[in-house]
Amino acid sequence: MASLNVQVEGLDSLLKVLNRYEDLKKPASDAIELYLQKTVFDAQAIVPVRTGTLQRSITYWGSQGDFHVGSRVHYAPFVEFGTYRMRPRPYLIPSLLNNILLLRQYLRDLVEEFLRRNRE
Repeated sequence: MASLNVQVEGLDSLLKVLNRYEDLKKPASDAIELYLQKTVFDAQAIVPVRTGTLQRSITYWGSQGDFHVGSRVHYAPFVEFGTYRMRPRPYLIPSLLNNILLLRQYLRDLVEEFLRRNRE
């Protein structure tokens, strides 16, 4: 399986803190799930398509801060990073980068709202 592992610094720590509070556990989990779904959707929209096999194979998996986005197609990394005979045609990295800001902002808003409610 060809996959792209992205480590979001501090995500493990953040999830541990969020999981301590029942009010935050489900919304945080939902936000990460939505981020992963959107990343897959965006990657499928921009990946070069010849037969559609690579496009259909892009998926995500993981849990508790250890998430992966990738494809079971053996040539997926060649498309993303290129070879000496083929230029790179990135689809996963741009999708991840475009959506990480949305996830970050959503989690920040979630925590701020939680703190506001619990201060009162």
